[in-house]
Amino acid sequence: MRLYASALLAEITCAAHWVLSQTAYLGYLALLFATWSGAASAHAATTPPAGTLHYHFGDDRDGRLGWAGANFDDSSWSVAQQGRWPAPSFNSDGFIWVRIPVVVRADTAEPLTVRIGTLSRTWRANEVFVNGVQVGSFGRLPPNSFVPSFPQDTVFDLPSGVTHPGAIAQVALRIWYPPFARRPGGPEPKAAASEEIASGFDTASFTFDQSRTLHTALALAREQQRSRNILPITINCLILLIGVAIVLVARSSRSLELYLYGAMLATLPWITLFLECMDARLLTFSETHCTWLLVISQTPAMVVTIEFIWRINGLRDVWFKRLTYASMALFNVGLLIAFSAAQPSALAAFALHGYRINLQAFNVLTILANLYVIFFKRRQRLLGFAMMLVPAASLAEGFRNTSQSADLLDLAFFLAGIFLTAILARHAWKEWRARDALHAEFEAARELQQRLIAPTADIAGFRIESVYKPAQQVGGDFFYVRPGEDGGILVVIGDVSGKGLRAAMTVNSVIGALRTMPTLPPARILGDLNRGLAGQMHGGFVTCCAARIGPDGGTVIANAGHLPPYHDGAEIPISAGLPLGLVPTVEYEEDQFALPIGGSLTFVSDGVVEAQSPSGELFGFDRARSISTQSAESISRAAVAFGQEDDVTVLTVQFAPAEVLHASRVG
Repeated sequence: MRLYASALLAEITCAAHWVLSQTAYLGYLALLFATWSGAASAHAATTPPAGTLHYHFGDDRDGRLGWAGANFDDSSWSVAQQGRWPAPSFNSDGFIWVRIPVVVRADTAEPLTVRIGTLSRTWRANEVFVNGVQVGSFGRLPPNSFVPSFPQDTVFDLPSGVTHPGAIAQVALRIWYPPFARRPGGPEPKAAASEEIASGFDTASFTFDQSRTLHTALALAREQQRSRNILPITINCLILLIGVAIVLVARSSRSLELYLYGAMLATLPWITLFLECMDARLLTFSETHCTWLLVISQTPAMVVTIEFIWRINGLRDVWFKRLTYASMALFNVGLLIAFSAAQPSALAAFALHGYRINLQAFNVLTILANLYVIFFKRRQRLLGFAMMLVPAASLAEGFRNTSQSADLLDLAFFLAGIFLTAILARHAWKEWRARDALHAEFEAARELQQRLIAPTADIAGFRIESVYKPAQQVGGDFFYVRPGEDGGILVVIGDVSGKGLRAAMTVNSVIGALRTMPTLPPARILGDLNRGLAGQMHGGFVTCCAARIGPDGGTVIANAGHLPPYHDGAEIPISAGLPLGLVPTVEYEEDQFALPIGGSLTFVSDGVVEAQSPSGELFGFDRARSISTQSAESISRAAVAFGQEDDVTVLTVQFAPAEVLHASRVG
């Protein structure tokens, strides 16, 4: 029943997420398109004219060289192509100065403000000067550097008199790039006009306007950015919550497949949520803290990805899996070393190149594993395709270092989540239907077992009480009581090893055999049952105790590995034979016992003595013996309350001739 409910819950949650993702994804595509269009139009409108932007490597920390001044002659400086300047080389001090004359609108009013627009995702810290006056900064330059996790547009109010409407203001940027944001050593790269942001280059836009206008425009732009981020953040939060719910269900149902699906959906959104929250300026960290959090957020998803691919698809290539794990570990370690280095070093340079190589190695290995699934595990083609989306997008991002590549990776995460949800919903639906059919079979078996092992009624001369409480829907315990032709009764109680449907089917066979068996001595009954079960138990066995009580109380008992009955709070010493079904031929011994008038025998299954408390303590033989004189209902209730682990069966038989039975009832 627990598995049935688990599958149903997974199907409901995943189907709901599937509908939600499909609806929200259309809106997400529209937002992505708007983002790309807006970025392209902004770039076209704000890129400085060719030949007006000059740059120079190095630093003028104390201002003695006058690089920030309005009248400084920068004609000897290098000219930026297409408004892009190259990042400093890796082994340099990381500083570069950029100067550009910007026309202040004549139709604006004071007070004036300058807006520095960031058109790239390059991490940097900078100070802004207008006509030689420092008006603001972004981050903090060395010696106590602080580079914010993501560059962003900034607006700085100008002091009165720095410039005026219609004038040409000289803007100077003093920029410092951390080691990981610099270009490798060698000649300066050539600008590529075909790309928005060419590899190894940086760029920005500059606007002067009235303070209120630019502050309002910046607030609006940031609000629009948050609006673009809110949808992916919301959907990823839903994916995360659904994944956690499925993991909790999988823990209770002990389904490895369901657990892996839940873990995949629970870890996949972490990296996207982290980046989207930083992009929306909901979180701000230094580049070092950001790198650590990035590794922490992406490592669980990478580990689960590997385990998911190999376990769900049944892949057995251990060395290929270890190689994938090695590339993942080297990537994350290299990322931490490269992005945490405050100064250039040989180790940082090696890590800076190595982490990219290991990331692409991880992507290639996971893509190859999924291609194997697509071509050779044909039933899992859709799963292989879904799991290939993220590494394929990451691989493409490595060759196309633009802002759109990050959007492509976000899109891949969303599509992977949608496909995984659809596949999980499909599997859950099939499992639900299979469990539904299995549930119907269990119900039929339970009803049949209830008819076969119905509560007993008193028989002339005997007062009988029985309780049967299976640990699951059906159980492996049984008892059988039949009146004899001479006025006595036959009592048989037993326990099939194991639980569930297989044990219940064996019980049905044993009860069927007992019903058709002629009146025989207890030892013969056990012998016949043993011969019928031998070779049919598949490594299991049946413990059984048969007792024949005559009309005068004379009792003959034969035992096959079962617990002996109790009389007057003590076990009756009887011979113990082998359990049924182990070997074809066994001779069972019989023991005789005189049951006095009013005396009773109490038969229990091992589910009573093996009841276990939450602390692990067993109910035990001593407790069972001490309560053996109580009613069957009291004994079973005590065992179940202590902690039921197995089927609990209790049968009590009191020898009471008709006149004694009648007197006790009247009394």
